[in-house]
Amino acid sequence: MFSSAYGQAAQTFDIATFQPPTGWKVQSGDVSVQFSTEDSAVGSFCLITLYRSFPSVKDSKGNFNAAWQTIVKESVTVATAPEMQPSNNPSDWAIEMGSAPFEKSGAKGVVVLVTVTGYGRMMNAMILTNARAYESQITKFLESFSFKQPVSSTVNDGAPNPISPASGYSFTTTDFDDGWHAAIKSDWVEVTKGDTKVLLHYCVTMTDEMRQDLSNSYWNQIAANKYRIKNLYPTNYSVLKDFPYYFVQADATEKATGKDVFVSFQVIPKNGTAYCYEIVTPTKNSFSQQFPTMDKMENLSGYNRFQIGKNDLIGTWQAGAGAFTQYYFVSSGNYAGMNITVSNLKYIFVNGTSYKTEVKAVTNNVYASEKEIGKYAIGNWDLNTTDQNGKLSNFSAWFEATKGGRILHMLNKKFSSEHYQLGKDK
Repeated sequence: MFSSAYGQAAQTFDIATFQPPTGWKVQSGDVSVQFSTEDSAVGSFCLITLYRSFPSVKDSKGNFNAAWQTIVKESVTVATAPEMQPSNNPSDWAIEMGSAPFEKSGAKGVVVLVTVTGYGRMMNAMILTNARAYESQITKFLESFSFKQPVSSTVNDGAPNPISPASGYSFTTTDFDDGWHAAIKSDWVEVTKGDTKVLLHYCVTMTDEMRQDLSNSYWNQIAANKYRIKNLYPTNYSVLKDFPYYFVQADATEKATGKDVFVSFQVIPKNGTAYCYEIVTPTKNSFSQQFPTMDKMENLSGYNRFQIGKNDLIGTWQAGAGAFTQYYFVSSGNYAGMNITVSNLKYIFVNGTSYKTEVKAVTNNVYASEKEIGKYAIGNWDLNTTDQNGKLSNFSAWFEATKGGRILHMLNKKFSSEHYQLGKDK
């Protein structure tokens, strides 16, 4: 692990303890904490984002490659592969670091990704800067890190960590009006109707290796070992060339039950991750009748939806974001300044009846915040809030199950563009 320290009080985020850069702006959220600074006189900036840990894939280099695709390439444009530093792989935490030039909204600089792997977890830090002046502060920040071994974790051997599907929430099953039944499991949501079973696997990070053959890579990793395969029908089907469907089907025997079944497996890429739907039917004809189009399969994602109990929301739920933009005069091309914006939305639910919200944003040196307090009520897939001025807001509300947790969805019934997706602050 990193070992040095420098003179400021240490902070903890998720499994990491560190000492933040002195004098930098800080914005904390559920999934990340961000540190930013700039010198407007010379147009220099540095933005560091530390992301919450999550289950790793295979090894430290595989984790780095996956994070480069899902974190770096989703944030900025990079034209070259990362230039890697020598690996630091002690017995506990393995460290990979790479960098490349980037460009975004006219801004140019260097992006650095640091990936730490150990005990079945991975944690990432992304650094964006356009000046060497911040090098010593970045180095001190990275050297200050230490990591805590996660509770109930296992050595990074690719096996899933044991996680209770209930996690203290009121509802772990849903009976839908169209006859489907959904139940939360450790590694998927299991959806059944009659003799059809669907496993909605939780999202899996894509690696460069898997991108070369998405259909077979995920089939082999997630589903194939459950069956004795008789006939395999790999398919990449697409109506339009640029929008392929990644799809595998097989005649097989379930190892667990000994039943002969027909298995259909679809991979849906999304923002550097993959959602895999595994459909088990008695026959191929049964599958074709229930799912005549690929869209019918993709619509199965709507069954990962669970009701909210009265006391399930107690605590803090939040979502955060960060961005930066550099400006240049059109007439001369000269530098015209930069905006660094970090925002955070927080809902705090208290004792089953009261709530408050906090919206914070930092743009360069300007700090803005807005607060709301009031009462809320939960019932029948609805969440209704009444603020301090008597304003009533009606939301459709539900939980989406994830690996070991929940995402809170709040969809305003009047303004459909107002759809919050918040994570629990643990």
